[in-house]
Amino acid sequence: MPISTRSCERLTTVGEHAASAQPIVFRSVLAVLIAVGASHARAQDVTDDGRLGVIVAHPIVGVLSGTPYVWFDDQTGGAKTYRVSFPNVIYRVRPWLQGWGGLIVNWKDNEASGNTRELRPFAGVKVFLPNSTHIHLYELTRLEWRRITNTENNTITRAWRLRTRPGVEFPLSTRAWQPGTFYGLANGEVFVEHSFVDALRFMFGAGYIKTDRVGIEFNYVVELSRRTSIDPLAYTDNSFRLDFKFSLQQGLHHKQEGPE
Repeated sequence: MPISTRSCERLTTVGEHAASAQPIVFRSVLAVLIAVGASHARAQDVTDDGRLGVIVAHPIVGVLSGTPYVWFDDQTGGAKTYRVSFPNVIYRVRPWLQGWGGLIVNWKDNEASGNTRELRPFAGVKVFLPNSTHIHLYELTRLEWRRITNTENNTITRAWRLRTRPGVEFPLSTRAWQPGTFYGLANGEVFVEHSFVDALRFMFGAGYIKTDRVGIEFNYVVELSRRTSIDPLAYTDNSFRLDFKFSLQQGLHHKQEGPE
């Protein structure tokens, strides 16, 4: 049976999207392979932590918007972390390109190593791969400057950290990204500090869009890390995260998280 011109055009479009997605897919597959290769080097102690967060999207002016958040993290071993990210600003340069910037403040109560306070200004770029399938393919790269003060012994450590995260978010309904629908997500993130890859994180989760202004998201994160460049990456952390998302403008969260 001969193939129609419209069918050929659809096949061509799908092929173009698949070819464009190859760099992100390749990075994700490579990260998973690294994780599998490092899994045998399981650390002696694997911590578990639960995180509860609240994210609020708000307009600023024009294509500039904010997405500050607060969260609380409770970790085995007597460690608790309180975080505030404000300001957390997104500048929409193009539908497929965003500039990120802001300040993160961490307060950590740790029975083993002492309490710490961290100031972490950051800047980054998020690049999307637009497509007609309503799938969010992206890569987020951030540069952070970390200033950590140990309030027990009054010592200060400073370090630059680079982190890059290729990821995908996909609708689980034919009514993609509409109120009353679910979506899934997955990503892998590479952390570079002290001139070597000191951690890898892999996130899997799902979310529910209740309205254009309210959503909820649950994620599971596994982390591999090491202390020095000669150590193998070892499985060190499980994290269960529940985030509540609110928007002060209709549909703003969706605009921040995708090119549509």
